Amino acid sequence: MFTDVRIREVWSHLESGGAEVLTLDVFDTLLLRLVPEPTHAFLLFGHRLAAAGLLPPSLSPAQFAQLRVHAETRARERSQAGRGTPEARLDEIWSVLAAALPGSGSIDDLVAMEVALERDICRADLAVAELAELTITKLGRPVHLVSDTYFSPDQLRRLLRRPELAGIRFTQVLTSSDAGVNKSNGLFAHVLAQAGVAASRVIHLGDNPVADVEGAREHGILAVHYPKYTSGLETTLDLEGLRSRPTSDTPVDPVHGDYGVTAIRARTLHRADAAAVPSGLRRHWETGAAVFGPVFTGFAEWAVERAEAYGVDRIHCLMREGVFLARALAEPGHDRGITTSPLWASRQVCALANVFEGSPQELRGFLTRRHAPSVGQLLRQLGVGVEEVAGLSALAGRRLDVPGLLEETLRALCNDERVRGEIVTTASQLRERYLRYLDAQLGDADRVVIVDLGWGGTIQGLLHQLLVASGREVEIVGLYLATNAGVSVHRLSGLRLEGYVASGGEPEALFAPVMRSPEVLEQLCMPDIGSLIGFDEDLTPVLAADHTSRTQVAQRAAVQDGVLAYQREWLRYHRSETPMPSLVSDGARLAALRTLTRFVTRPTPQEAFAFGMWSHDDNFGSESSEGLLPADLLRRMPYLTPADLEKIPMQELYWPAGVAAVANRPLAVVSGLAAGAGISALEVSPEAAAGPVEVYVDAGADFAAGPKESAVTRSGRDGLSLVRLRIDGVGVRRVRIDPAGRRGLLRLDWLKLSFHLNNVTEPHEVTITSVLDEARLHLLGARVLQPNLIEILGDDPQLIYVLDPVAQAHLAATYAIDVEFAFGWLGIRFDPLAIPTEQSAPLSRRAVQRLRRELEERF
Repeated sequence: MFTDVRIREVWSHLESGGAEVLTLDVFDTLLLRLVPEPTHAFLLFGHRLAAAGLLPPSLSPAQFAQLRVHAETRARERSQAGRGTPEARLDEIWSVLAAALPGSGSIDDLVAMEVALERDICRADLAVAELAELTITKLGRPVHLVSDTYFSPDQLRRLLRRPELAGIRFTQVLTSSDAGVNKSNGLFAHVLAQAGVAASRVIHLGDNPVADVEGAREHGILAVHYPKYTSGLETTLDLEGLRSRPTSDTPVDPVHGDYGVTAIRARTLHRADAAAVPSGLRRHWETGAAVFGPVFTGFAEWAVERAEAYGVDRIHCLMREGVFLARALAEPGHDRGITTSPLWASRQVCALANVFEGSPQELRGFLTRRHAPSVGQLLRQLGVGVEEVAGLSALAGRRLDVPGLLEETLRALCNDERVRGEIVTTASQLRERYLRYLDAQLGDADRVVIVDLGWGGTIQGLLHQLLVASGREVEIVGLYLATNAGVSVHRLSGLRLEGYVASGGEPEALFAPVMRSPEVLEQLCMPDIGSLIGFDEDLTPVLAADHTSRTQVAQRAAVQDGVLAYQREWLRYHRSETPMPSLVSDGARLAALRTLTRFVTRPTPQEAFAFGMWSHDDNFGSESSEGLLPADLLRRMPYLTPADLEKIPMQELYWPAGVAAVANRPLAVVSGLAAGAGISALEVSPEAAAGPVEVYVDAGADFAAGPKESAVTRSGRDGLSLVRLRIDGVGVRRVRIDPAGRRGLLRLDWLKLSFHLNNVTEPHEVTITSVLDEARLHLLGARVLQPNLIEILGDDPQLIYVLDPVAQAHLAATYAIDVEFAFGWLGIRFDPLAIPTEQSAPLSRRAVQRLRRELEERF
């Protein structure tokens, strides 16, 4: 009967006869607010006063909110002194506050305005309302309201006059301000006196663990806790800044607060289906409900409203994400008479269908992806066998981001008429089938609305190009969760593309972190199928293999279920007689973006662990997948600063903040706070005292004549530093690293040289963790103290790696070198290092012998 497990417990007691009277708390139990915290309502009231011209110019809405908080404290002190009770009435609070608002009207008028504001931002908790109604109408039992509040019973009754509660006749309304006592020190005694039954026959439901639960139980009343938030949601709200005191920085709308999103989150997390989720999937379900639920619920409402504005009654959801997005759009679409259907599309198919001549420009359409494909991957996607192209079979494993390889590959493909003809024939066959499929799906409509997760609008642009080239007059309108700056080129071509949380990359400061790490968003929308790679003769989609693990499939399903559970709860309130504010407004869309940005930039360790193990494919043939938290990067985290974290390219690390949350929590916190405050990562990344690190390559003449790169060294946690540089390595004979510019002690944790070789897929790596164990590494201006401890003797120390022309002859094919240098640094004075003498630091004979043996072994 009830979707909330807590209310089921109360109903069980009442229905079984275990209780004869029901008492309910009011705020955060029978009534919920459109603000996360009660004092946030004062911010909204401040804006309302300002709009009415009743707020002095010297006061901002936030300053008013803080005054309102202090006025209540002062009123309680006066009430204690004058009436012997700390309980204050609303008019007493305004008597204190009026002095700060000269000329704002009478106290009675201001009290009435505050009551009106509270009524506007309150909604009935539908589950508790149903409990109260059934208790009265079905069981014939009385329901009493008990509230610790400055509102009077009459003022509370005004807040309760709403359609959802119209049929409920409460036996009595008791407030602490009217009785002069609160729940913890006597208000429940008033309830029992009027109820006329034994305390054990009364059951109370309330959100406060002290006032509602302990206070009721002290009087012998059975109490059920109706907690406002779960502990996990409290953490989320703290990170989002939604549990702070009311300030100008509190992220709530001046009119609609947080649109009721937080209240619905809390109620969703206590649904019966939440309790049924297996423990191993609970974090994924809860994150789906509390983080992604509000975002996709708002997106679905917005997409349906925009589709209606474009005059269509059908939305086409692009696959693969279309399966989930169609589910999210189904209910809002039903409310407006709009249906949804999936539409198969992928970058690979759309790019190949647009190949008419096999020109280099057409083939470059296959390169719009995060990772450059290998030569072999590109040929397979073009329908060409590697062995068919002279000169490319040996390069099949090389990625096309190797300098000059892309141009060489395109020349080989396009200059060979036979190969070029094969590509054009394959593309023509695919194009014919795809156009037949599109004709069947789109019909004769002259305007089509597509919905997708978003980013650059590449597929929409390719679809438009294909339809125009084939003589079909169809306007395609794209509605996306977000779009980046890449859509500008499509807009200048006349295409319509809109984004919900961000459009064209704006607002840039908030959206940039999401665009940097969108992989969790992409993966949570995926079905358990691979990417589209073609169509068979019957126009059935041909899909690539799906390499997603069964564990990730189950976790992803839990996230999607959590999102849809939130949406169901939201729609339940949005469809009520007093609906929730629309999530289509600019303020709601900005709030959704803040939620996403917080998750990406400041995940909790639990969120990072839950989603960081997910694998991700690039949706371009699904040939490979990568984990969001690479193991090799976890060890680097203690060495990094926020600036270092920001510089890691997307091709190497999908989710920097997720890795940091797992491996270096302080780094994650500092980076997230800086990003949230709009502070440059450089400002919170101090330069290391060692100075810059310089790298030289001797290509046959000397170091001075060869390539040189340098990097400012920054100091991470515990004074650790990590430098990563790429330098030209053509003709390399020696590599020199200058690690510091002053005297000190350097602990070498590792030095990795990665030699990128022509015609070889993976680089040749040399990793050094012990100076004594690497004969090819020579030191100048430094001396070895331990295998990984070096004393820098001056201002020009050098670590020189010399290539062996015989044993390392294959490195002659090097075209670039990656240098990764991880170390700890301690600056010292120019005094000589000395072992303490017996006179300055007496040692026992045994200690001296042990020290002598250790020194002999090490040196």
